[in-house]
Amino acid sequence: MNEDPRKVDDIPEDYDRFRVGVTVFEHDPAQERYRNMLHLVAYDIRDPARLRRVAKVCEDYGIRVEYSVFECDLSQELFQGLWASLTQEIDHTEDTILAYRICGSCVLRIASMGHVIRPGKVLVYMV
Repeated sequence: MNEDPRKVDDIPEDYDRFRVGVTVFEHDPAQERYRNMLHLVAYDIRDPARLRRVAKVCEDYGIRVEYSVFECDLSQELFQGLWASLTQEIDHTEDTILAYRICGSCVLRIASMGHVIRPGKVLVYMV
C-alpha cells in the first residue's frame, strides 16, 4: 500500500477545520467520492458584472477548483437547473461556458500535478 505523501508537518499550527472560511483540503480527484455525475464547468465572461453573477450561480452548485472552473457533483436534473440559470446570465455573443461530464471510471483516471488545493464546502451548525 502506498503511503500518503502529505505529512502532518504540512498542516499549519493554527489550522482549525471547524473555523469558517479556513477549511482547505489537499485535492486528489481520484480519491473523491461522487454521488452523481461529475460536471466540470468552465467559463470566460467578458463583462465583470456578468462574471460575478455567473460565478455566484456556479458557487451555488459546485466547488471552485480554479478561478473560472468548478467541479459540480450533480444529478442530471440539478445540472439542467444550473445550465438554465447560466443561460439567463450570459451574453451569448460575448461569453463562453463549457460543461464536461466526467463519468465515475474517468474520475479515477484524473491526474493532478503541483500544489492543487480544492476548498471544501464549509458547513456551519447553529445550536
